[in-house]
Amino acid sequence: MAFKLAARKAFKAAMAACKPALLEPVMNVEIHAPVEYAGDLMGDVNGRRGRISGMDTKGSTQILKAQVPMAEMLSYQNDLTSMTQGRASFTMEFDHYDYVPAPQAEKIIAASKAAKEGVEEEEE
Repeated sequence: MAFKLAARKAFKAAMAACKPALLEPVMNVEIHAPVEYAGDLMGDVNGRRGRISGMDTKGSTQILKAQVPMAEMLSYQNDLTSMTQGRASFTMEFDHYDYVPAPQAEKIIAASKAAKEGVEEEEE
């Protein structure tokens, strides 16, 4: 038991000293939609912390390429369908991991601490 407690304290001290960072997966996203929705789609992607890397037009279809954090894409299909009345589609694939911005990281850490405290209360 003493070794467990010592290891736990050592781990906490080491983590505090090394300043760990949270990483999140970033996806390459390609959206195909009618040209009239291009402005709305660009605003929506920017609102999801996305970085637009290019736009292309083929006929009456606008192709928007961007990099967006995976956490922001979890509900995107429903939002895209309602925004474009079902006339758009998208594909995404993993690209890389990137640092979580400080405001989001604080929310994630606070939620994790609250969940941990809730579990500890249930055990007692």
